Amino acid sequence: MAGNKNIMINKIYWSSIEFKYNKDSPDFEKLVGGFVYVFIKSFDVMEALMKIQEAFKERKLTPIVIEHISQYNPELEWENEDDKKKYNELSEFAFRSEIVEFDDYYSYESINGTE
Repeated sequence: MAGNKNIMINKIYWSSIEFKYNKDSPDFEKLVGGFVYVFIKSFDVMEALMKIQEAFKERKLTPIVIEHISQYNPELEWENEDDKKKYNELSEFAFRSEIVEFDDYYSYESINGTE
């Protein structure tokens, strides 16, 4: 079949997400929520969103705010070279795998077991 215009190419997307811990999470009693960057190999933003939702569900987390989902650019400026190297490596890991790659979590602690 010559000239197939429906060939889909995987790209790397990234997102910054604020989340909360679900009640069935082992961290629910001590942590309320947090923030994390994720990197995903997907055909488009909609597929990336579905993969993000599934990955959060598996980790017993619920996204509260998805600040953006956009194609990752390895030339993106970060605060320093160490950050740039770290995030470029996470994007490369995501490209070589089928899973959502999570950066370090920045979590909010619960005060006296309440939100």
